[in-house]
Amino acid sequence: MKLGTTSTHTALLLTTLSLLSAGCTIRQPSDDDVSEYREALPKADHVRVAGPETQGTEKAQTAYGAADAGLLADAREPEVDVAQWYSFTRNVRDGVNVVTGVILGSLWLVVHTRPSEVGSDYAVWGPYTDALDPVARRLRVERVAEDEYEYRLEGRPKSSDSEDDYRTILFGKGYGRPHDEHGDGFFTIDLDVARALDPGRHAKDSGTITITHDLTRSPDRRLRALPRTIVAEIDPKGESFLTIHSTAAEDGSGEIEIDARADTDASGTTALEDLAMHGRYRADGAGRADVTVANGDVPAGIGAVTLTECWGTDFTRVYYSDSIELHPTEGDATACAF
Repeated sequence: MKLGTTSTHTALLLTTLSLLSAGCTIRQPSDDDVSEYREALPKADHVRVAGPETQGTEKAQTAYGAADAGLLADAREPEVDVAQWYSFTRNVRDGVNVVTGVILGSLWLVVHTRPSEVGSDYAVWGPYTDALDPVARRLRVERVAEDEYEYRLEGRPKSSDSEDDYRTILFGKGYGRPHDEHGDGFFTIDLDVARALDPGRHAKDSGTITITHDLTRSPDRRLRALPRTIVAEIDPKGESFLTIHSTAAEDGSGEIEIDARADTDASGTTALEDLAMHGRYRADGAGRADVTVANGDVPAGIGAVTLTECWGTDFTRVYYSDSIELHPTEGDATACAF
């Protein structure tokens, strides 16, 4: 299963960074004028989907992305026996984090520049476009209730000067520091709108990506990176989907739940399976994945395949077994971190 985020995150990076060049200034506000609007947007490093970090051997670090993640394909042994479901978890997580890091990192930069307009309950950055861009974009953050804010990245054809032509590419909600839910919120990227506005840049993008974040506050109400809970929902057009529920503890350990309908075959050309995975990992990276795969290429007579895989601190497999002996059982279950 591949997220296909390369074109998406590059395009969205260009979209948001273009706002930094907005030159039309209606008002010259001080930082105090817009600080409340900035507080509604989470920092990128606070909403990363957590997972087992690469703390193992250099050889395993290099190999994890190349390990065969196919479940029902013919077995192909990687040069290093990196745990396949560690690789799967890591690759899926990194794909989501690339998108969110680009989006929030860029928007965070935007809201720390001078806005083009400030009203009694909103601030606007942009609109802006360049000579070769078919879309004019702006970022608007609006107070909708006491210490509650909504933010929108909007776009319209460059040739238009009508407010009615703006369409929302990204919509999110957050809370100011005085609010009890400061640090909680969500944002949704509408890739169908992005493609409609700029089909050349988003030709292969569709559906939505939604990130929901639940962050922790310190006694002085400042946000903390840990512990945190992040839910990422990727819903492209068609029958496939992917939901990741990530919890990260202060000690560096955590859990990842994945629910998906996707092709688990490495080729990506066969039927879609229903996949559920519960992954746990320690701060040193050692972890365990318990997986159930049903439907798709799983024969009806079998119903579902369940498997368990464990890896050590170098991310190489220390134990594997499955319910139908798809691959031979190997290792020792007592070596599992959990």
